[in-house]
Amino acid sequence: LQRIFNSFVYTEKISNGESEVQQLAKKIREKFNRYLDVVNRNKQVVEASYTAHLTSPLTAIQDCCTIPPSMMEFDGNFNTNVSRTISCDRLSTTVNSRAFNPGRDLNSVLADNLKSNPGIKWQYFSSEEGIFTVFPAHKFRCKGSYEHRSRPVYVSTVRPQSKHIVVIVDHGASVTETQLQIAKDAAQVILSSIDEHDKISVLTVADAVRTCSLDQCYKTFLSPATSETKRKMSTFVSSIKASDSSTQHALGFQKAFQLLRNTNNGTRLQGNTDMVIIYLSAGITSKDSSEDDKKATLRVINEENSFLNNSVMILTYALMNEGVTGLKELAFLRDLAEQNSAKYGVPDRSALPVTKGSMMVLNQLSNLETTVGRFYTNLPNRMIDEAVFSLPFSDEMGDGLIMTVSKPCYFGNLLLGIVGVDVNLAYILEDVTYYQDSLGSYTFLIDNKGYTLMHPSLTRPYLLSEPPLHTDIIHYENIPKFELVRQNILSIPLGSQIITVPVNSSLSWHVNKLREIGKEAYNVSYAWKMVQDTSFILCVVVIQPEIPVKQLKNLNTVPSSKLLYHRLDLLGQPNACLHFKQLATLESPTVMLSAGSFSSPYEHLSQPETKRMVEHYTAYLSDNTRLIANPGLKVGLQ
Repeated sequence: LQRIFNSFVYTEKISNGESEVQQLAKKIREKFNRYLDVVNRNKQVVEASYTAHLTSPLTAIQDCCTIPPSMMEFDGNFNTNVSRTISCDRLSTTVNSRAFNPGRDLNSVLADNLKSNPGIKWQYFSSEEGIFTVFPAHKFRCKGSYEHRSRPVYVSTVRPQSKHIVVIVDHGASVTETQLQIAKDAAQVILSSIDEHDKISVLTVADAVRTCSLDQCYKTFLSPATSETKRKMSTFVSSIKASDSSTQHALGFQKAFQLLRNTNNGTRLQGNTDMVIIYLSAGITSKDSSEDDKKATLRVINEENSFLNNSVMILTYALMNEGVTGLKELAFLRDLAEQNSAKYGVPDRSALPVTKGSMMVLNQLSNLETTVGRFYTNLPNRMIDEAVFSLPFSDEMGDGLIMTVSKPCYFGNLLLGIVGVDVNLAYILEDVTYYQDSLGSYTFLIDNKGYTLMHPSLTRPYLLSEPPLHTDIIHYENIPKFELVRQNILSIPLGSQIITVPVNSSLSWHVNKLREIGKEAYNVSYAWKMVQDTSFILCVVVIQPEIPVKQLKNLNTVPSSKLLYHRLDLLGQPNACLHFKQLATLESPTVMLSAGSFSSPYEHLSQPETKRMVEHYTAYLSDNTRLIANPGLKVGLQ
């Protein structure tokens, strides 16, 4: 058999990273553009519906939890029972009965989108008034109310600017167990409402200030709010215990400003970054030196904020004690939020105006998701009408991994809410996942902050069941000099760079691709391109010198030979037998086509093979006339 293969004529192919990355980026861009078109279409319908709502109110509610089971059936694409003809609604606790709800107007548009766009999962409109409309309809989160406005997708779409947040939890002696529990629950809500493009730190304050000890860098800097960071911070919040010492409010703010300043100095701060300190406190100062404590706290805020051009906003949440909070405590917390230092005789150190925050009272009956979870409404709305692309996350309505493309909806200056489309990650990334140009090349996809969406060392999306860890590409391309390459990738839209890597510092999957074993160093070529209209960057990597790929020249099959597809169970072969308990035939050779053989591996994997499809494959592969249409296989495979 080897001699037969050796007798064929081959051509050799060497990778060209620069041209490959252009072609691949074009494919990915075309996919994203389909979903951007869907989002824009849904946005236009919502905004047009609001105009109609002003004269003829659209308020009809279709509760997801009252849809009769007879209207829904199991759908493998969603892996749950759905109705592909209607949308349905989940409401937050504060929805007005006359709130705008375009759901019924959207049904036909959403159904059409689903039919004509592979890879689409959920489509939704989440209103600023608290209505979450999802298509296709299914029974979703039916225990209690559903507050979508405190979810990261909503927050990052209506306030896309990066947020630097320090949460301070007061656990001093004057804070009761009930108050402390409210504060801990509120801190968890804040953690669950932000995403990787924000930075976070959680502090506790009593006689001293403590940071999360699960990572040393938390002591000095804010950390990007990745799922891993949020998990660690959440563990830290859960472990907070009441202290016997009185609260040193000034110390808490001193540390919070220090973290913000360190983070600003360590990174190139964009002009539209919002800095916020959220203080969860009873507002009680020591009896002996109450006024001194208050003055010291306001002085710290005044001095520290002046170093940051008075750009830090303070939000205070007053923790109620059995329904009672003293007026003095409320006044103090309001003064902190408004940075009212002049009231305490502290002169302004900066001529710039302060960014005033707000004070809100919390008790056991407060809906924390609707109050604290909406903290971002205090931040400036810069009316940024741009699409936001999330990083991959687990589908909480069905299963599998998805990413969301979302956009805000406006009527003039009035925010109506957001429209979003959840896209199957396996479909979006199939061109990257199944990329195979040569033995010495591979590809990866990152976002504009450096977080990795796909890399050869990661499991293919359709096989993943656990939510992905959002990890910087530097941890996968862990070789000398890559840090400089990373900086260029993130700052230059189109480029290439070659670095030399000592073999003793190489990566395991690089060694497997080396052409000449025994040399002390090898070259790695990186070619990258920003995928237009998105926040993603594609990179093609080539290990040099590479092993050229031998490609078979056109070889016509013998007209009499019959080629079968490996699904003999569908073809119903009369002379089939069992070989090692597998269906087999001695009459003719069989060919198996892996997912990578198809122009869309995702579509191939997500639909069952039928007898008709198999007959089409075999007819096309055996066709020497080139007259039979390609049934979805890669060009050149025949």
